[in-house]
Amino acid sequence: MYMIVHRQKQTLYKVLALVFFFFYTNISSAQSHKVALSLTGGIVQDGFGGALAVDYKVNEFDYIQFNALGIFAKLEQQNIDIPVHSYSFNPGYFFDVIRNNSRKFGLALGAGGIIGYESINNGNKDLGNDLQLEIETNTIIYGAYVGLDADIFISPVIAIHIKANELYHVNSEAGEFTPYVGVGIKLIIK
Repeated sequence: MYMIVHRQKQTLYKVLALVFFFFYTNISSAQSHKVALSLTGGIVQDGFGGALAVDYKVNEFDYIQFNALGIFAKLEQQNIDIPVHSYSFNPGYFFDVIRNNSRKFGLALGAGGIIGYESINNGNKDLGNDLQLEIETNTIIYGAYVGLDADIFISPVIAIHIKANELYHVNSEAGEFTPYVGVGIKLIIK
């Protein structure tokens, strides 16, 4: 009887040790991760958008972000809603503003540059009814942005990700300032 109880205790200790090791390595890797991937969907002025971002930690508190953003909105001219699509690549640098040791919540501020493509009315200047657009319909856009990233961790490697960016397109025909607010998920890759 003693041998059976002793073996069960040893087995229990081994299982507890494995569970502890699993959670410890996941928690420590989440706190000191190098790469994270996030996907958000959200709203822009008069439309919606989506962003895919890769974060690369340069130290414990700062990261470089490579962000691809697609925006699908409407521009009103002469009481006609005109579709505006823009696609941009937005590299930037972010630093932690709020970070706790348990990694339940994180808040980062950042800024960066923008390079992309904007299409108004699918590149067509004709609006119908003998109306013509007086603006460039296909444009390479560039500029800068400021951003805020918030993470609410639901596990050591998964977080609810909230992104808010104010984009400034120097040469956009649809408008220089474009806000984007999105919610999605962030995965800690390694």
